[in-house]
Amino acid sequence: MDKSAAELSRAWLLKAHSDLHTAQQIGSLPDGHLDAGIYHCQQAAEKSLKGFLVIP
Repeated sequence: MDKSAAELSRAWLLKAHSDLHTAQQIGSLPDGHLDAGIYHCQQAAEKSLKGFLVIP
């Protein structure tokens, strides 16, 4: 894997981690909006897949 593909993959995975962390924060709130948490889980899954698909 060349350096640019590795950097792009890492960027997608970092974004996915951020979305997952946001979902965890929303889920831990006593009155958290679970629909927003689920949305961030879905986004984390999509971004993780994009991060792996960048690898040639």
